[in-house]
Amino acid sequence: MKSRTFRLAPAVAAVTAGLLMAGTAGAAVAAPSDESPSPSSSAASPQDDDLTKGHWDKRGSYDDEPSCQKAGKEGKSRGTWSDYRCKREYNNDKYRYYWWLYTH
Repeated sequence: MKSRTFRLAPAVAAVTAGLLMAGTAGAAVAAPSDESPSPSSSAASPQDDDLTKGHWDKRGSYDDEPSCQKAGKEGKSRGTWSDYRCKREYNNDKYRYYWWLYTH
């Protein structure tokens, strides 16, 4: 009986180590991005709830935050929209992040 226990111990140790490694790797992949959504023209930061509560139009995609902010400011100065917010979102089809302009 002792020989059977000794044969199982290395296998159990290997499986346990594998599960521990997979758990830490999964946590690293699931960690949120360090970049937070950008502030809009108003003092409040954009929240998903804010964008879904009112009537916000999603416009264009931008490669970076400054170009999104610039488009938002230009539209506001022309009177095309009264408020805008830029939000960074992941595009599953292209496997990358884009900045989206939400206008109100």
